[in-house]
Amino acid sequence: MGDISYAPGIGALLDAFMTQIDPIASRVPYMVVIGNHGYDHVTEGENDPSGAPGGECAVPIVHRFHSPSNGNGLFWYSFDVGPVHVVCYSTEHDFLPSSPQYVWIERDLSSVDRTRTPWIIVGSHRHMYSSIVRDVGDPTKAMLQRYLEPVFYKYHVDINLFGHIHFYERSCPMYQEKCVHDGIVHVLVGMAGHNLDIDTYTGEKWSLYHDHQFGYTRISTNKIYLRLTYHRTVDDAILDQFELTKSSAERTKPFIVLFFLIKIICIQ
Repeated sequence: MGDISYAPGIGALLDAFMTQIDPIASRVPYMVVIGNHGYDHVTEGENDPSGAPGGECAVPIVHRFHSPSNGNGLFWYSFDVGPVHVVCYSTEHDFLPSSPQYVWIERDLSSVDRTRTPWIIVGSHRHMYSSIVRDVGDPTKAMLQRYLEPVFYKYHVDINLFGHIHFYERSCPMYQEKCVHDGIVHVLVGMAGHNLDIDTYTGEKWSLYHDHQFGYTRISTNKIYLRLTYHRTVDDAILDQFELTKSSAERTKPFIVLFFLIKIICIQ
């Protein structure tokens, strides 16, 4: 979810990455979100003053990937895959109330036909929740919880996916740091594409599972059931999984949504 290739302004590195993903991206839709390493300026950015992107300002990513035209290019957009409505949003742009992105997110979520797409999955780069000690007090995380979490809860988002921190962590269905039956499951899928982050945890009750191994997640769903599995890369072993159900819906043929190396691949 974001930080495509970690090229820091070096075109040859991005070209090498594109060659690596070609066997996959040439066969199935390969959807991306923007991250701090691909967007922010070399001196400072809205949310990242580190200079990590090497001055890319999203130019290489925008010219290599395509997205639906219903939002703001690669920065925020949505699409349907079978019974799932997917919303990709940007944590590198303004998402406060009245901002163009905030207005678009609320308009998009309010227009979802839950009889066609009963599931809503949202995804971005920076995390709304994590339970590692070094993350306590993170200002962007706090703003995401304050401004976007209520919108996601209002429109009954099922899963929120994000990266930025490099390990795997899954929450209970939750809202405002508490487990609730109609809450959002937050899944940190940062366990690929970069060296893993090792840290201690705060022991939050909402954190049901965390792991520090390279892997990928796969989502299988129809209109009634949704299952997410976390697989270890080295042997494809399932290390974590959970299921969600809808109380009433028309059964349809299952399909697979594969989140591979924190990038989104959809297989019909």
